[in-house]
Amino acid sequence: MAKITVKLYGVMRLDSTLDGAEIEINKLSDIFTILNESLIHKEEQETKILSFSNLAVFINGERCKRKGHKLSDGDEVWLMSPSGGG
Repeated sequence: MAKITVKLYGVMRLDSTLDGAEIEINKLSDIFTILNESLIHKEEQETKILSFSNLAVFINGERCKRKGHKLSDGDEVWLMSPSGGG
């Protein structure tokens, strides 16, 4: 198990009760299981569903495109709402 730091940014941070966490996991996809149990929308009291496909994910400052990425001790994972405009 790797001890990592997870930080949330953008709408995910604003809508959740967490801005970050330190957790022990093996691979990136495990983050979503753990965080989905913890994230609750403040107003509606519903579980916020996070998934790899609806976030921009960075590991140690570099974009990650594989949800099965194996993590190492000390890794920092950023979860960001995808940006858009119009």
